[in-house]
Amino acid sequence: MAMFDGPWYECSGPTASQVREDVLKHINIIKTGNVKYENEKDKIIHEALFEIIPDSRNDFGSWRGYSTFGVKNELAKEVIKKVKIGYALLSLKKKFTPYIIHYLYKPGGIRAKKIEKTTMIGKKKCNHGYWYSN
Repeated sequence: MAMFDGPWYECSGPTASQVREDVLKHINIIKTGNVKYENEKDKIIHEALFEIIPDSRNDFGSWRGYSTFGVKNELAKEVIKKVKIGYALLSLKKKFTPYIIHYLYKPGGIRAKKIEKTTMIGKKKCNHGYWYSN
């Protein structure tokens, strides 16, 4: 009696690395021109792929089932969702946060005023070791 009964595509299935490669081709991210934050975006894509399709995962079925039942499409949807969240967080971190920090910590800003009250910034030493504002 043979170990496998049936064609190879029903007895074996894709590995996690093959599925990651297939999903990445399916997503088809096209880079045009000089893309801002290209390295960070590549890192986000690869982290999403490895988070959803780790090397330890092996529930993709046979090659026939993998291609017939749309496993690739479902995994691609999950990866795209993670990538969109990662891109949004990157955009907040790189574009929005610097404006907020500038607004809060500029001279006369909300946090700058609080820091002036609780630290030695802008204070002169007077007699007897007490600190007073200008």
